[in-house]
Amino acid sequence: MTMIDAEAAILLGVPPHGRLSDGTISFVVDTAERLDLGLELMHVVPTTVGGVTGTFEVGVAFESLVADGRAGLDQAMARVKEQAGDRVPLEAVLVRGGVTPRLIERSRSAQLVVLEHRHVGRWQRISEGSVTSGVAARAHAPVVSVPAGWHPAHRNLPVTVGVEDPHRAQAEVWTGLAMAAATDVPLRLLRVAYLSEAHQEVLRREVNKDDLLVVAREELERDADLPDSVREQVPCTFEVRWGRPADVLVEATSASSLVVVARRDPLLPFGSHLGPVVRQLLQAAEGPVMVVEPTLERTVVPEPASLATAVRG
Repeated sequence: MTMIDAEAAILLGVPPHGRLSDGTISFVVDTAERLDLGLELMHVVPTTVGGVTGTFEVGVAFESLVADGRAGLDQAMARVKEQAGDRVPLEAVLVRGGVTPRLIERSRSAQLVVLEHRHVGRWQRISEGSVTSGVAARAHAPVVSVPAGWHPAHRNLPVTVGVEDPHRAQAEVWTGLAMAAATDVPLRLLRVAYLSEAHQEVLRREVNKDDLLVVAREELERDADLPDSVREQVPCTFEVRWGRPADVLVEATSASSLVVVARRDPLLPFGSHLGPVVRQLLQAAEGPVMVVEPTLERTVVPEPASLATAVRG
């Protein structure tokens, strides 16, 4: 194991018993190598469990939890090391506390957070909540959720960016561009247009979908605001689709190497900042999803070198 620079690393959350799928390990190792970052595996030994229904102390001896956590972390480390070899610096860290708060805290000094999403039973989700959603809602770095059953495609699929509005466009688009440039794949900018029948009833007229799609395409290109110099570096396509936003984005995950979306502005210090569309996307995605903050830490200058580093902004 190598001691790495914590501020130049991808943080990989290791679940109980070290259960990480081959797809998650492939994603995080490949991403770390392409972005020239180290990889820190972290397992949190929980001292409390619970969520919206209340919090209570773990009913297992703490020594047993630590032993199990260490064994699972060592197992995950061995599997990651087997795939990464000497190409990626690795470090393993065992900490105690609340799982979601500790991951959020550690995200302050990480370049990227990667978590594996596993489907859990309804009652467990209600009582304990989703770690992935909880971290994605408040992390200080981009968060990637990798479905447990996902496997890398044998062909170069594009990075898809779901551009919802002009306010969040720069954070979404430039992060997507950085990932596409790093992985040498095209970028697809996607906007969803939809007006339910109920809203059409309120307007007292039937909406012409073709007209709305034309307007949506014009707004998408304007909001993305990509200079020609950027399009010459990364092949970019613009696409508008009609449908419910969450359904369209979930469908896009099956034909993308990564889907990038932004969470909502944190207007309140409590509650979820994801929004219903992103929450449903994380729950049902068939491929990796990256959730970014709604604004970049600094404005990206569209020069060749900036694409490779935009994800670190």
